[in-house]
Amino acid sequence: MEFEDTVNQRHSIRNYSDKKVDPDIIRKIVEIAQKSPSWVDSQPTKVYVAKGKALDNIRTAYQKNDQAKIKSQPDLPVMHREDWNERTQENMQQWRHEIVHHFDDFDQAHTQMTGASVNLYHAPVILFITIPKNSSQWSIFDAGLFSQTLMLAAKNEGLDTIPNYTSVRFPDVVRKEISIPDDETLVVGVALGYASDQTINSFESSRKPVADILKSDN
Repeated sequence: MEFEDTVNQRHSIRNYSDKKVDPDIIRKIVEIAQKSPSWVDSQPTKVYVAKGKALDNIRTAYQKNDQAKIKSQPDLPVMHREDWNERTQENMQQWRHEIVHHFDDFDQAHTQMTGASVNLYHAPVILFITIPKNSSQWSIFDAGLFSQTLMLAAKNEGLDTIPNYTSVRFPDVVRKEISIPDDETLVVGVALGYASDQTINSFESSRKPVADILKSDN
């Protein structure tokens, strides 16, 4: 696949089929992601694969926590949307507007988006990305580079992805099921698999014009 095609065709998939993912392909895309740049060659990122019974247990535990209204406890701090700066809030509002327009019905959009999140997108695999707790804050940037390369490599192999906060809201649950050590920060989960034919997967958010973000004196 041509590079631009890979970038343009990758978008967040929120509902997956039950088609299994070949472990050899997972190994291949992780190996490709290892080519990502890393500050002072620290290579802080690790990848933990959750699938099958382990992932089912994580999904069930998350649903129970949500039903019990247990507050999320992610390793990385989050902030309320209203506390973000004005520019990013405008982008988030535009995203919501596009979703409603895409589905033509707010309740339908909300139901599908919420259902996808609660069920961890029905993904057959989630790749959990970690970095050491005692590493530099720059390691988060390394994890981001790694994750993006991972997702592009997956798309190149015909797989779909969505990087998501949803799957890392309760780190203790994840650590219990796939043995992530306490001295590693759970940064993000990347759902991996093959898109189902659900309408929710046809949604793609827009991007601001390049002129809005590219600033030059020339």
